[in-house]
Amino acid sequence: MRKSSVITLVLGIVLLILGILMVAGGSVMSAPHSAVYHYGHGMMMYSMRYSYALPGSGDALVSFGHLVFDSGLILMVIFALLQVSDKRKDNKKTEEKEKKANIADMKNAKAEAVDATVHEVDEEHDK
Repeated sequence: MRKSSVITLVLGIVLLILGILMVAGGSVMSAPHSAVYHYGHGMMMYSMRYSYALPGSGDALVSFGHLVFDSGLILMVIFALLQVSDKRKDNKKTEEKEKKANIADMKNAKAEAVDATVHEVDEEHDK
């Protein structure tokens, strides 16, 4: 693999993980929270429960997390396209090398055929 392919793969994985973490963090931030307070001593106890939600505090983080996750997916697609194009280039290079080797073999065979001399045996002369 080429360096550009490796860098694209690593960056895509990092963005995918970061996007998942951002969405999870934003969801936790925008979830309603509650607090319980206890007052009093002995027989008289008073407790209060507050439930509060901070609308919009985690929504921006969730939206940005989705954007980061989507960019990670896009980088994975780019990585796949780079791998396919690299294989095509490698196939073309091997085909060119094979053609050059075949042409060289043909030239060598032709040169050897031209240099070869034919010797015929005269049967009447040998008697």
